[in-house]
Amino acid sequence: MKKPGSIRSETPPLDLRARWVPGGRLLAALVAGLAGGALFAWAGLPLAWLLGAMFATTLASLSGLSLELPPLVRLPVMVVLGVLIGASFTPDRLAGILLWIPSAALLLLYVPTVGLACLLYLRRIARLAPVTAYFAAAPGGLSEMVLLSERSGADMRTVALVHTVRVLLIVSAAPFLVTLPGGDGTVTRAVSTSAVDWGELALLGVTGGAGAWAATRLGLPAAAFFGGMAASALVHLAGLAEGSVPGPLLAVAQIVLGASIGSRFRGMRAATVLRHILAGFGLTLLMFAVTFLFAAAAHLLTGLPFVALALAYVPGGVTEMGLVALALGVDPAFVATHHLVRILLVVTVAPLLLPLWRRRGGAGG
Repeated sequence: MKKPGSIRSETPPLDLRARWVPGGRLLAALVAGLAGGALFAWAGLPLAWLLGAMFATTLASLSGLSLELPPLVRLPVMVVLGVLIGASFTPDRLAGILLWIPSAALLLLYVPTVGLACLLYLRRIARLAPVTAYFAAAPGGLSEMVLLSERSGADMRTVALVHTVRVLLIVSAAPFLVTLPGGDGTVTRAVSTSAVDWGELALLGVTGGAGAWAATRLGLPAAAFFGGMAASALVHLAGLAEGSVPGPLLAVAQIVLGASIGSRFRGMRAATVLRHILAGFGLTLLMFAVTFLFAAAAHLLTGLPFVALALAYVPGGVTEMGLVALALGVDPAFVATHHLVRILLVVTVAPLLLPLWRRRGGAGG
């Protein structure tokens, strides 16, 4: 008997070990992403290159086209975006980082609250199997949760799809937070996207790559992004660079990132995806509701802007939310740092609490 909420066998398993794909799939994904990004940019929509590429490749995948971006393409982009966010760590802002401690500490309460709310929703409303619902509800990184779910006997295809839908919907909705009351969103000045000279660009590229390698060796989550961000932050704090990633390179990185999200729907039936998207809408609304409550509380406690706190808490992807923050004029370092803390908490705690959930979930608790 098929498990409730599981994806049928026509959905290919997520292969996180693949290193390359046929050139036609890669080219199709990049062309679709470029077309969608250009259309959104022409329409003047926020975060055009990321959202346009994301929606175009999603529609292309669901229409039957075979799109795929291998890790060898995605990983350098994660480093580039990490370097971009790391450029916002400058010497004149070190003192301000101390102001982030109370809001980051509140994640210790936020993460289990939003995780439990999502778990109850996925079990009782979406009717997912207990262990599958557990990893699908965890507000952590997609890759980390898929790997953990595979090792624990959950339906990793359903976990991957639920997390992909979550990121898709949150990243799509988050740019419009700026329209909320008090939506100026600025914690401190946003990172500059002005072009750097070739010497600085080479230095950032080499150090960013080295940082990504070191983070990968340490087994950190979102290693390419985190390592690139940490290396870039050190370079900027040392005064060795003042610029950031050039605008055209940033646009290319957004296209690849958006296309990597949309191409995850490759090989899935539209009816299967639509069922999970409908469930994902409820999940996303629930996440935003819990996020807004915590962001409002943190705003009252710390005086930091509500929109900045909402972007720092809502469980979208760390890279994607850093770009959303950049587009809205919110300090991307503030947002990315909070998301990295959130992912570290989830990756650390989720395996420890799984045996308890197996006992209670299996008994209908």
